[in-house]
Amino acid sequence: MALRDMFLKIDGTKQGPIKGESVDARHAGEIDVISWSWGMDSPSDAFGNATARTSFDQLRIVKGVDSASTALMSALRNNELVKKAVLTVRKAGGPDALDYFMITIEKARLTHHQVSGGAGADSSVLTEEFAFSFQKVKVEYVPQGKTGGGRGTLTFETEINTNA
Repeated sequence: MALRDMFLKIDGTKQGPIKGESVDARHAGEIDVISWSWGMDSPSDAFGNATARTSFDQLRIVKGVDSASTALMSALRNNELVKKAVLTVRKAGGPDALDYFMITIEKARLTHHQVSGGAGADSSVLTEEFAFSFQKVKVEYVPQGKTGGGRGTLTFETEINTNA
């Protein structure tokens, strides 16, 4: 089972799929994710009027060191274009657990990579943090119905105009 119910699937242009060590039935070979963050900002004045374009943060991922680590380092070092990366968050619970939140980025590049040694009670654990910049993002949320399954998908999608 994954460290958390979060997984990352990456498809590079040079290396192809970057394989992790997930043994989850629905996410086998993907990267087990410990934590992640992403957001956007829209600067405004005191009256709520936009003062600049919306800015998009990089998608930051924290994971344990695994079989994907050196491939991620190579992708960053070689400035490899990532065709697509999909972060999936799943509600915990059994074989019918719901994949309810997904972030898909396209035309991405790795911009940051840092390996850290553990501290505290589990000092033997190595983790790494890496970040993606990207040109296209799609966020999907699947509400859970009364029977536990999904009931429709709510979507946010945008391309980031780098020339405007």
